[in-house]
Amino acid sequence: MMFGGEGAFTPWNGAGSFLGACLCVLACSPADVPHSPPFDQVFRLEEVVELAEDPSDSIAEIGQFLERQAGGFLISDALLPRVRSYSSEGSLEMAFGRFGEGPWEFRRIHGIAETASGQVVVASFRNPWLTYLGNDMIPDTLVPLPELAVQGVHRFQQDLILHGISNDAVATPAAREGAKRFHLLTDGRLEWSAWPDFVDKPYWGGLGGSPNLAVAGDSVFIMEPLRYPATVFNGAGDSVGTIGYPPPSFRYLPEIPRGYFATEQSGSRVRAVLESYDLVSRIDVVANDHLVFTIGRPDPTKASMPFRFLDTSVEVYDRQSGKKLYEEVTLPKGAKVLGGSKHLYILLNPDFPPWRIAKYRLTPDIAS
Repeated sequence: MMFGGEGAFTPWNGAGSFLGACLCVLACSPADVPHSPPFDQVFRLEEVVELAEDPSDSIAEIGQFLERQAGGFLISDALLPRVRSYSSEGSLEMAFGRFGEGPWEFRRIHGIAETASGQVVVASFRNPWLTYLGNDMIPDTLVPLPELAVQGVHRFQQDLILHGISNDAVATPAAREGAKRFHLLTDGRLEWSAWPDFVDKPYWGGLGGSPNLAVAGDSVFIMEPLRYPATVFNGAGDSVGTIGYPPPSFRYLPEIPRGYFATEQSGSRVRAVLESYDLVSRIDVVANDHLVFTIGRPDPTKASMPFRFLDTSVEVYDRQSGKKLYEEVTLPKGAKVLGGSKHLYILLNPDFPPWRIAKYRLTPDIAS
């Protein structure tokens, strides 16, 4: 889609990444990738879980989702400073969190993880620490991180990978250029950092959201939502390859000049841009050896920050070989992908309770 007039934006023609992506598509796209198969051909529905709620402590909006090692799952509230633990049948077992800026308090929750020993780790962007809870959700430890504003947390073997930027970069926009956003935390120490801040294209950070991260075995997969491929890192933080290429219908975000939205037509321009592109909204590991990329697009009816992204389809890769197994597998209408582990979890009604979560398993011929 092209937009005319003064200050119009044009398709991105960066000679490096864009040409490389095109060459990857030409060289790597197998002709036998099943295109747009029925969802139930790729995933088998095992059950639909309806979350039980405490009427005095109900969920405002589903936030972060995590399948627990011992069964059941964790869910953070996207709007309230609460994290809740549920059984695999959906019964509410425990909850923790209160509003504030002191120890054991949160303004909002931005990340949750579970350590190898079953502790629950909670990250909040405004807190200069990580909050560790016991597996019974009882306060355990605060791990100070005064140099980092943490936006997400992920388990990586016995350690954690943090998504965040330095406090200097938060305070000084000029310092964001080149600032690394993913960090390995071992025994409370930052061991390595990777993935520089995405500052080379105006507005792309806000129009694409946070980068995607998935962990499987000794590999870490990181990808900007607006451009393929995903980069593969090893446990030492070294880039060791890439995986993924766009499906045929994927629409790249055009390059937008600075000041494009600072006009009296800004509202219509924002809506037009939101209608023009797709993105990878998340990457999940399912059944250990498979990567599921969720493809989404912005909702043009919500043309103000924070933007709303609607999940539309998924594609499946073998993470060991990098082979794409399926592409443009259309999701159930209105559904939102929550996460993956043994199953792919999908929220069937993202906007209102009762919250119903579908558990899907990769069909046996794929998972074997």
